[in-house]
Amino acid sequence: MTVVLGVDPSLTTSGCALVKFGGAADAWGPSWETWRGLGVKPDVETTATSFRRMRLMLTEILAFVPPRLDLSVVEGPSMASRHAGLADERAGLRWLLISQLIARGPVVLVSPNTRQALTGVGVIPRGTKDSKRKRMVTEAVRAMLPDVRVPDHNVADAVAMAAAGGYALGLDLPYGAKQISAHANVAWPVIER
Repeated sequence: MTVVLGVDPSLTTSGCALVKFGGAADAWGPSWETWRGLGVKPDVETTATSFRRMRLMLTEILAFVPPRLDLSVVEGPSMASRHAGLADERAGLRWLLISQLIARGPVVLVSPNTRQALTGVGVIPRGTKDSKRKRMVTEAVRAMLPDVRVPDHNVADAVAMAAAGGYALGLDLPYGAKQISAHANVAWPVIER
């Protein structure tokens, strides 16, 4: 059985998705699990509270993740200025997470723009509000995978990344030409079978 993890790491609300496919259990299709972690936001952000938040979210994400993975797909940083607040802390969480995931199997970073294209949404015009952008991606993921529980945009991002990793390893998905093109832009690892 092939197991792929998708993660949208955040200090406030992380999204995770696992897809398992192949083997005897695949007679019913791939199985999906999703998780949304809620971090604690302190009244005053200090070095100590930031580090505690990173460790708490890391612990919660790793509790969801099995000990061996065929592939982990982690959302990379957004370089837009509107995401500048706590960028260093988010990067810290991302790399702490990667340091743990890499011991469980190969890890790939996917940029937010590529992740968005993998959902089939395509290019969203500059100036589009974040809330509309998130809603569009969430709706596209729900339409592509209607049997998967997608409670919010954080989980939608994680599902999109797990689906892309699964596609790289042979999962059959209803990808269109734009999604296949976006998929080709990711440096997928060569995985020996």
